[in-house]
Amino acid sequence: MKIRVSSILFALSLFGGVAHADQDYTQVSAEFTFDQTMLESEAGAAQVLTDLEKQAEKACRKVSLVTVGLVVDEVCAQDLMVQAVDQIGHSNLAEQYAASSYYTDTVSERLQLAAR
Repeated sequence: MKIRVSSILFALSLFGGVAHADQDYTQVSAEFTFDQTMLESEAGAAQVLTDLEKQAEKACRKVSLVTVGLVVDEVCAQDLMVQAVDQIGHSNLAEQYAASSYYTDTVSERLQLAAR
């Protein structure tokens, strides 16, 4: 069975420069799909986490004029991941996520500021 998880956040548009408080925010919305039955095992949850990370990275890709190509906004991906894992609410996924490089216990400061 496939489930879609939607996350909406405001991510700072970074085009290869230093982030400044006066930069514009862009809304990023992503729908994550995964096989819920895979969450019943640790190995399956690890695979689901990897798939979710790839989907978050894809949603948070930005064009960089500095590197002349696409770059992943890591903070955007972290914000999407923390929201998706929270919405899914499965213990095996949460355990795998805690060991992930995208792990954070809360959304970013810039998302908290944008939500105000």
